[in-house]
Amino acid sequence: MSSSYQGDSYGVVSLRMQGDQLVGVATGGPCGFEPDTEVLSGEFQDNVLVGQVLLCQLGPHCEPRVNQPALVVFNPDDGVMTALFRLKDGCRSPVLKNDSLLLLRPLSRDAEAVAPARAASATTAVATADGANSSAAQVAAGLGRQGEVSPLEEGQRQLAAGNAGVAQRHFELALSKDPRSAAAVVGLGASQLMLNDVSRAVKTLEAGRGLGRADVHLWLAYAYQREGNRNRSRESLRKAFDQGWMPAGRAAEAVAEQALREDIKDIESFMQQQRTRKRGPVRPSAGAGNTTP
Repeated sequence: MSSSYQGDSYGVVSLRMQGDQLVGVATGGPCGFEPDTEVLSGEFQDNVLVGQVLLCQLGPHCEPRVNQPALVVFNPDDGVMTALFRLKDGCRSPVLKNDSLLLLRPLSRDAEAVAPARAASATTAVATADGANSSAAQVAAGLGRQGEVSPLEEGQRQLAAGNAGVAQRHFELALSKDPRSAAAVVGLGASQLMLNDVSRAVKTLEAGRGLGRADVHLWLAYAYQREGNRNRSRESLRKAFDQGWMPAGRAAEAVAEQALREDIKDIESFMQQQRTRKRGPVRPSAGAGNTTP
């Protein structure tokens, strides 16, 4: 049983089963691996590969190559394998996206054979592993508790924790399952903005304008502001108000609300003036002591 995977940064990894162990080998790539260097190994527990991954590192006090304990999560829907690493301070790795995310995509449908059969019903999650102070077994115990968390919920949790790259992956998965999920649109747009991918965030949020969620317009206003388009930003913020959005100090909206605070004040003031005009002037009563003729 064997298959090939393509890493966004890692390069091609050839996988094969050796008894109960899944082993991956690579040649060349950003790390300059010698031919058929073993770069991945481990055993499956449901749809989680518990093992280690060989990383190359850059930095004045960093080992050139290090085997990091890893939880590599297999997604039975698309065959993608993902793992998240935390490198030591001052170290970076050219084979990891944002120096943290390993993402391996199958080059053939045969790649699905690397997962045990029971993984077909498992929920996708992204594993975290701290090579400095956490064993793979300890992290695996925490991951098991995440098994029933939906991609949307996990994306929101990761976004709140500041893990925008991981959150983006979960929101993309949530949208692939439900393209009309306004919460996933907002989460994906917010993740892209956190990653400074402003143009893509604008496209994501513009695509969600017809979903009837006021916070889509709020985040789109923020995206337009980041893009430097003040007029569109104010227009989108006005639509958020029209659909019932009001500033309430929500933690999930704090970044956008803080960035748009001046425009929010202006629109609130304008709305208050409009309400006052609709009520009309207050005339004094004609009771005793009134000097109005």
